[in-house]
Amino acid sequence: MRLAVLPALLAAALPLSAQWDLRLEVPRPTGQNLPQTLISGTGQLAAGDFDTGKGFIATVNRQIFQVGPLLKLETGLEYSQFTADGSLANGATTQGTRLKQQGLGLGLNAQVWVPFVGIAGEIGLIQRLQRYTVDTAGASSAKDLSRTWLRVGARWRIPSVAVHPYLAASYQQPTSKDRPVELRSASDLAAYFNAQGSGQEFERLWTFGVGVTF
Repeated sequence: MRLAVLPALLAAALPLSAQWDLRLEVPRPTGQNLPQTLISGTGQLAAGDFDTGKGFIATVNRQIFQVGPLLKLETGLEYSQFTADGSLANGATTQGTRLKQQGLGLGLNAQVWVPFVGIAGEIGLIQRLQRYTVDTAGASSAKDLSRTWLRVGARWRIPSVAVHPYLAASYQQPTSKDRPVELRSASDLAAYFNAQGSGQEFERLWTFGVGVTF
């Protein structure tokens, strides 16, 4: 009976023995708080998908230590980029506008594994150092951001021998944020963009991705 249980325990511990973890995720960032705003109820100030975005997150993690076959702690480095496209009204014309948030992140992540099923829950913190850029009709302005994000996720290990591929999903949001400004005029929108870097930028996201440990 003990001999029969030993291979199962070894199989459960194999993914935890991996030292490196490479992951690529597709995020769905939201929270620009730029609705289809009307000026005096007649003119549309902002249009497009400013409230949502697209991009990618590439992460390299390294194991720090593990406790038995069920708990693992790792640290890592990421590069992320989130963008949102739309248009702004300028008198009788509209100008194409892109909002971009990109940069590096330093993370600390814990994995708690469910025995024998290849599923783990994750919780971690990421300190993201990013640049937020607003580009309208070729004219751009930028601010540097430094924010701590909370990441709560799950992964499912795909059975393999040499390496250990997996699927991952997570929800992330900053540990602190400010309330958005209320847009009533073009000057309010200018004040909004000036407030970027104070918690007004992308403020939450879902991610789905793939990774491999070895």
